[in-house]
Amino acid sequence: MTREWLLALRPAPDRAVDPVMPRAAEAAAAETLGAEPVRWAVQTAAALAAEILDEVPEHGGGQAPMTTLRRSTESAVLAALQLLLAEHPRPDAVSTEETLEGCREFARRGVPLDRVLRGVRLGHARLARDLAAAIEEHVPFDQRLAELREVDELLFAYADAHASQMAEEYIAERDRWRGSNEAARRAIIDDLLAGRPVDVQAAIRRLRYDISRTHVAAVLRCDHTEIGLPAPERLQRTATTMARAVRAAGMLLIPATDTSAWVWLALSSEETAGQAEHLRGTLDPPAGVRAALGPAAHGPQGMRRSHLAALQAERIALQGRSDWLCDYQDVRLVALATAEPEHARWFVQDVLGPLASEGARMQELRETLRIYLAEEHGLRTTAERLHVARNTVTYRVKRAQELLPTPINADNLLELRLALEIAPTLYG
Repeated sequence: MTREWLLALRPAPDRAVDPVMPRAAEAAAAETLGAEPVRWAVQTAAALAAEILDEVPEHGGGQAPMTTLRRSTESAVLAALQLLLAEHPRPDAVSTEETLEGCREFARRGVPLDRVLRGVRLGHARLARDLAAAIEEHVPFDQRLAELREVDELLFAYADAHASQMAEEYIAERDRWRGSNEAARRAIIDDLLAGRPVDVQAAIRRLRYDISRTHVAAVLRCDHTEIGLPAPERLQRTATTMARAVRAAGMLLIPATDTSAWVWLALSSEETAGQAEHLRGTLDPPAGVRAALGPAAHGPQGMRRSHLAALQAERIALQGRSDWLCDYQDVRLVALATAEPEHARWFVQDVLGPLASEGARMQELRETLRIYLAEEHGLRTTAERLHVARNTVTYRVKRAQELLPTPINADNLLELRLALEIAPTLYG
């Protein structure tokens, strides 16, 4: 092996990032690189994805596309590190299935090829800068220049081959997609979700789903646990089970990414409330699938409204605030208040002061105070909900109040409770 300095890479301790790659791929990379360089790669890939999204907004469009982008960048960074570490590197043979699937998704979404390749170039440029900084840190001074030149040459060859493979994959997928029935169905859905008018009868025939009914939308997402069936089959099975449970008059499933799907259920009765409670009460949690549910709404505009709400519920659910099913009705206040995350963070910091700090201890104090206020200062009920002693609640509440910039009073109670509700979405 060469370039042993790659094994000394370490992530920045103050910017922990969870991986989005399948666990098996992460474990395989760790066998070659080690756990810490893999964490460095995950952190670098997240920053790389954020930079791409900032420069090329077309890569975004919601949580699912962002996850696909991050999975692609993680895979690419890990592949680059393994390429550099190999004794006989082959830059033309390192495009991964995750990067190619991301490219195929861009083609299906209609992102222009030049924008896709712009993202590839930005990513490789950022990786080259970060590796140059690592060389400055880990390689002896008299060897740095030669190392920088060799790494630059390999990365350039990798970037060139990667861009060519991405372009070929994009064109092939675009040609397949344009001629498919799935593309026509997706075009109708895109029009509906954009609020553009559609021919209702033509849409019903093409989608084989009555868009004039009352609908409940769901966003389904597979995790990365290797569980039996492939992701598309798990998504289909979960959607079908949900449709049967609510006795839907029809179901429409549209693949969103390789691990997620958009679903609409046409309700067969006038009863539109309580769908989430019914699903939780009648279904076992599906293996490896999470669902976010929108509210019931009528007609084509109702499909759009329910779907957009389900996307917001999914965003909140990804912060770990729900079980397998997240209902928009349960999180709509938090979804509304965190729609602009930066502004929400400013609000929380202003209202909570030092209590808005990162860390498990602060999270514990915030959650105790949140439940204490929700229980109208009931020490016993708060202790029961948290499964701790009353004295523990008393201590935590007192400590939390000491950290607040102003004492709790009738004038600031509403803002304080709102800040405590949305803090888990921002800080965990």
